[in-house]
Amino acid sequence: MDADAASRLCTACGLCCSGVLFEIVKLQPEDPIRDLEKLGMQINRKKTEPYFKQPCRFLNDCTCTIYQYRPTRCRRFECFQLKLLAAGEIDETEAQSKIDEARRQVAVIQSRLEEAGDTQTEDSLTERVERTLSRLPDNAVKKEMQALKIYLGRHFRTLT
Repeated sequence: MDADAASRLCTACGLCCSGVLFEIVKLQPEDPIRDLEKLGMQINRKKTEPYFKQPCRFLNDCTCTIYQYRPTRCRRFECFQLKLLAAGEIDETEAQSKIDEARRQVAVIQSRLEEAGDTQTEDSLTERVERTLSRLPDNAVKKEMQALKIYLGRHFRTLT
């Protein structure tokens, strides 16, 4: 794979860190939890398994500010667009158009959430939508979120 193309796509996207693709990231045994905490990462625990919530506080625009120290799952994750690019099944322009469409859909949902009074951007998009729907049923937001989840499942999430 063209590493420059992959880097350009990742820094134009950020969906894996922004709270759109994932709500949490589970830390692995090899992750230096104390070092991550020293950097300012808030580590939570579900039973005994450590994780951190998305959006990642170290995402600045679409760039990881702790890239060299990022956790194992972050280091190993490749979205479906990157896998297709690596396999030569799509080119950078095609992948960028999928990213642009996903980001457009996210922007529409975020705009609706803001109109409904939800400005808590420290929570994942799913959490924000669920919170808004619990107090103000909005079929448009619900339908847009369902469409986004289908789009993300088809073009960004991977099974491995």
